[in-house]
Amino acid sequence: MSGPSFNDFVNRFKQTTKQAADQMGRAAKITKLKMDIMTLTGEKVRYLQTIGSKTYSLYCDTNALDGNILLDRIRPDLVHISRIDEKVSNLENEIKNQQALIQHVDITDVTNSPEEGQGETQDNEKK
Repeated sequence: MSGPSFNDFVNRFKQTTKQAADQMGRAAKITKLKMDIMTLTGEKVRYLQTIGSKTYSLYCDTNALDGNILLDRIRPDLVHISRIDEKVSNLENEIKNQQALIQHVDITDVTNSPEEGQGETQDNEKK
């Protein structure tokens, strides 16, 4: 009689351990995605600084700002920024998806079987 309940306990322990490992894997993936976002944000800042430098340089050279000339100079930087923004948006969506998976996993107490209820607590109280 103790055989099946022990096997049930082991099976539930394995299931819970697998769930915990899956949760840790998702948490690690979320952390990596957040680090990727930080890297991309750093790149975006560098492009914005480059745009500022090019704008200031044009102003110093001409004592004015011609929008057409400026746009020609900074267009490649603006394209890179748009791509970065798109990548960041995709990564943020992936983070949301991973977080949703983490929130929907049920972790159960493997020490109590559904049939036993709180039998272990009752056994300990009798002793």
